[in-house]
Amino acid sequence: MQPAKVLEVIEANVGGARKHVLQLVRGLDRSRFELHLACSLGRERGAAEAVEALRSEGVGVTVVPMRRRPAPLSDFLALCRLSRLMRAELYALVHTHASKAGFLGRLAARRARVAAVLHTPHTFSFERRDTRLVGLYRWLERRAAGWCDRIVLVAPSQRETALSAGIGGPERLVVVENGIALPTADPRETRRRYRAELGLGESAPAVAFVGRLSPQKDVQAFLAAAEGLRREMPGVQLFLVGAADSRSYLRSLRPRISAEGWQLLARGEASPAPVSWSSSLPVRVLGHRADAANLVAAFDVVILPSLYEGLPYSLLEAMANGVPVVASAVTGNRDVIEHGRNGFLVPVGDVGGFVRSTLELLRDGARRRQVGAAARERVSSTFTEERFLRRMSDLYETMVGSARERPQT
Repeated sequence: MQPAKVLEVIEANVGGARKHVLQLVRGLDRSRFELHLACSLGRERGAAEAVEALRSEGVGVTVVPMRRRPAPLSDFLALCRLSRLMRAELYALVHTHASKAGFLGRLAARRARVAAVLHTPHTFSFERRDTRLVGLYRWLERRAAGWCDRIVLVAPSQRETALSAGIGGPERLVVVENGIALPTADPRETRRRYRAELGLGESAPAVAFVGRLSPQKDVQAFLAAAEGLRREMPGVQLFLVGAADSRSYLRSLRPRISAEGWQLLARGEASPAPVSWSSSLPVRVLGHRADAANLVAAFDVVILPSLYEGLPYSLLEAMANGVPVVASAVTGNRDVIEHGRNGFLVPVGDVGGFVRSTLELLRDGARRRQVGAAARERVSSTFTEERFLRRMSDLYETMVGSARERPQT
């Protein structure tokens, strides 16, 4: 039997959604699935090079310009291009991702009469705190839920969010948790290597934020926690790893970022030398790091103060390296962390809570190592890339098989 032809559709996304899609197009069995990708290039540095790399690996890639924000003309043109592509290629399955590509891709699949359609929201746009369009986004998600056969959620608590918002019925909601490739090197050796690179002694306490600098991640809460940690433990070393999602958000953060930090984060590059956030807050800004999944091993604690999540890869990567995480008690985080055993959960925006939990770990090395070991075990037993790909592969085959048995209309 010929491999089933599958199209993944994603807007020019960054972060976890992008990583999720790359895992699918690179990791699924090519003897069972012929993978194609429809994506945009607008938001990601080096996106054109990444597309060429995928093509060289045998993935069919079609560039379809899509904008993150509502843009009627652009959206209509993208819808037409996606519809034409789906009609021409006769895909057995279309899998859409995130908000904009999820809406346009599902509508295009409906117009092209694709037999099987899946959608993964990653995070729900109506959970955002930085827009007045929450009601519109919720209505659009409810509307588009009827244009797919299954909605694939990345964490069990995300299913509760969907049900409470009226997004699809229980029979349409499937949970397939995100997973990561486990570190192949000994995390202790990785820790020594990166601490040497960062100029950290073995016993120097080090705390980091690792992720996109966006309203969702509540970087302001991390900066406020960093100030509190410096007051309580003057010797603590603080780091920020990631690139800015938007310059306007970067401008809104306080204390105001230094000119050197601004140049680094606005360009989305890595720091060739230490750059301080500001003269009043000596957080070392490292910028975008392609090796962040390994670099995280250098830190004693990672703080993840997100306002909402799906199931963040940065959380899993830190835990897989045996690094305790102090995270906000939101969707995804609370599915992975058992408070006090393999990490700590703090109410959203509770800066004092982030400071207290972090200090508890920094001041008790034995406790920190115990929590880190439990964190590593949690990820290695449940949140692996192998498990994720196996479950997605089974779901794809089930959906394609069911579609083939359906009478054609």
